[in-house]
Amino acid sequence: MKRLEPRQLLVLAALGRNSSIHSAARDLSLTQSAVSKALAEIEVQMGAALFTRSRQGIEATTLGQLVLRRVEHLLDVLDRGPGHHDKEAPVLKIGYVSDWHGLALGNAFVQWRRSQTLKLRLLELGSEQVLPLLRRAELDVVLLDEPLRDWPRQWRISSRMVPVLRTHHSLFKAGRPLSPKDVQTLDWVLPTAADSFHRAFRDWMLKVGIETLARIWKIPAGQGLSTVVAQSDAVACLPAAQALFMQQAGVVRPLELLDDPGMDAPAFLLLGSHVQSEPELHQALVQFAHFLGCREDGFGEQ
Repeated sequence: MKRLEPRQLLVLAALGRNSSIHSAARDLSLTQSAVSKALAEIEVQMGAALFTRSRQGIEATTLGQLVLRRVEHLLDVLDRGPGHHDKEAPVLKIGYVSDWHGLALGNAFVQWRRSQTLKLRLLELGSEQVLPLLRRAELDVVLLDEPLRDWPRQWRISSRMVPVLRTHHSLFKAGRPLSPKDVQTLDWVLPTAADSFHRAFRDWMLKVGIETLARIWKIPAGQGLSTVVAQSDAVACLPAAQALFMQQAGVVRPLELLDDPGMDAPAFLLLGSHVQSEPELHQALVQFAHFLGCREDGFGEQ
């Protein structure tokens, strides 16, 4: 979003308010071709489609919905300044360290804003920043791969992972589900993550009957994964939000193994010590945890 200019933000906001490019152009007092051209330029900068077009009009993709939420926030900042927040709409401040958790948060962010008035602010952190920000109440909660030892208040949630192959891989024939033998000899690409994720991945492999692997590559999520998967015989195990984004971009297809519902890797929400004393904030976090996919049997303060 840093590369977008204010005029482009206004175009996106108008497209988000309207069901067609024609209507958005009328709102902006521009020609339809000018808005179409502006949208094409934005999508080139973003590297993916933000809207689908049909005879019925336009509809935001999953990525488009997330971008529109950020556009709304940026325009609000430009209009009223960075320090302004409506009293009736407090801000829930959420931090994350791993970018694959950032994708999961972004997906939950879109769902949340459809049904809630509470605002969210997401912040990417270095691991050394987590505890100081929580202790100073500058963050309300942080999403991490592993629980922190001696941290009294944390909730366990699920982190949905999806195996994918490049869209035109030769194994995809007639849309049939693949057997473990089909993918037995392929290389696997995993996002660099905590031991808890790799334990869950190993358990899942045994469950679906994949007993030996030729090679596992570990690449930080979002850094070269699409290139590796699109140009090689590699299976990537990605967060569901990232897998959906790459599928919409035409890069990958989900790997549907016989009788396999997929895997969930554990993740943890660390709550700031101030949260318990603010009932409204505490309840908001409970609801947001459900948007992230909390496990009923593991949910609760530990």
